[in-house]
Amino acid sequence: MRLFDTTFLIDLVNGDKGAIEKAARVDEEGAFNAISVVTAHEYFRGIFYIYLTDSKLLRLKLKKAEAELARFENLPYTYEIAKRAAEIDAKLAKTGETISLVDVIIAATALHYKLAVVTRDVDHFRRVPGLEIETY
Repeated sequence: MRLFDTTFLIDLVNGDKGAIEKAARVDEEGAFNAISVVTAHEYFRGIFYIYLTDSKLLRLKLKKAEAELARFENLPYTYEIAKRAAEIDAKLAKTGETISLVDVIIAATALHYKLAVVTRDVDHFRRVPGLEIETY
């Protein structure tokens, strides 16, 4: 059971060999695979940022993104996850090991649902105690 972060999605779409191989292995397993709603936000933000001035291409890219994201269960940012994220964020701040708010929310989501985070951004996520991390 896994929670995929934004770097994985971007790498997969960009044809990264490691991400493609990881996706193939995961697909063979048929396990539960999810993303956080903040991953969807980051992914869509990138598309809007790049293609905002070309409405035709923007529509095509958004349609493709919807199809790509449909492969994953989309987990919401809930009150419980917000509370856990706030705790993680405060602890990391106290130790001087801060990470982005988005990564804190992704980590809190994974911990809440007892999922491993799939990422190549191991340096950030390893700062979160108890978080299981898979890379590619």
